[in-house]
Amino acid sequence: MNTFELTVARAHILRNPRMALFTVAAVTLAVAIIVVFMGMLSGFEEEIITTTVENNPHIYIQPKEDEKYIYLYRTISDIVSGYPEVTAVSARLIGKAGAKYKDRVRGVQFIGVIPEDEDRLMDVHNDVVQGDFQDLSSRKYSAFIGTGLAEELKLGPEDDFLLARGNVSVTVRVAGLIKTGTALDKSLAYIPLSLAQDLVEKGDVVSEVGIKVDDIYRAPYIVADLRNRFLYQSKSWQDMNADILELIQTQATFSFIFYVLIFIIAGFGIANTMIMIISRKTKEIGILMAMGANRWSILKIFLLESLLLAPPSALLGCILAVLTGQLIMSYDIQLPSEIYMVSRMNVVMRPEFFVYAVGFALIVNFVAGLYPAWKASLLDPVEAIGSA
Repeated sequence: MNTFELTVARAHILRNPRMALFTVAAVTLAVAIIVVFMGMLSGFEEEIITTTVENNPHIYIQPKEDEKYIYLYRTISDIVSGYPEVTAVSARLIGKAGAKYKDRVRGVQFIGVIPEDEDRLMDVHNDVVQGDFQDLSSRKYSAFIGTGLAEELKLGPEDDFLLARGNVSVTVRVAGLIKTGTALDKSLAYIPLSLAQDLVEKGDVVSEVGIKVDDIYRAPYIVADLRNRFLYQSKSWQDMNADILELIQTQATFSFIFYVLIFIIAGFGIANTMIMIISRKTKEIGILMAMGANRWSILKIFLLESLLLAPPSALLGCILAVLTGQLIMSYDIQLPSEIYMVSRMNVVMRPEFFVYAVGFALIVNFVAGLYPAWKASLLDPVEAIGSA
């Protein structure tokens, strides 16, 4: 590229620092907004997936379509455990019941488990607030309940409460408390599998077999193989949370529209600034053309003038985005998980976001500078000199 155009473009910028500052500020703000927004959206997605995966099995094996329970769950568990990707298997019996303590009654979701298997599946020990989860193996009439449920019933460790389902009721002792950080804390009750089977009165059955795998994104492939091997229904965590994943895709569409609007707003700001610069430099453009600069050179000068402002804009935008992200994270903003499905606001800054930011700055400066540069190249040198 001819150094003449580059020299003139740099001279224009240095002689008009106020105009250059306005252009840089417009793109810097646009870049920062986009990077922070991408970071917030990515953090939201990551938090949802993490919460979904951590608080639920990766794969579910459920009863056949015409049945309510799984009878051969031990055989199924043994077969599934043979998959190299599978790291944990837990047979679970899930049901609804009523919990009564003194004059307080609450609906609960009980999960009957073998504690060793469930702990490997769900890492329950990480959520235990009080007690030893393995006590469920030696204490049949005991339960680990959610902290929210304990608070509503005013229950404490070693308190006895009544657990009733249909015509069956048993007295259960609180062996410990669990806090998952989800809405389930207000209704969750882990009990021994044998006690759950007594409540259901269907014999040695479970309602599902939960599976944990080493790579969560391999789950659909394992499910496809399980469907070929069993008549039981097999579902991945993606199948069970299709609505949530669809919501994430919808948000991505809205985000794209938002980025386009930011692009347009920043582009108009830059284009307006460049047009003002050209209107003030009409005579100078005429003189350059009279000295031998052709229309292509004039076009390149003003395009270069716009593009030279892109790197500092991108750099400042990225710095501002990082600082804004750190500021948001420093406040540890808590969100109601019942509404937003996540318990806190998270901002994730990934390297590719900054690559996108640099590309955005270059493209918006180039596109916004096209029309003003083209307009400058069309000026008649004689009229341009005489207009001053």
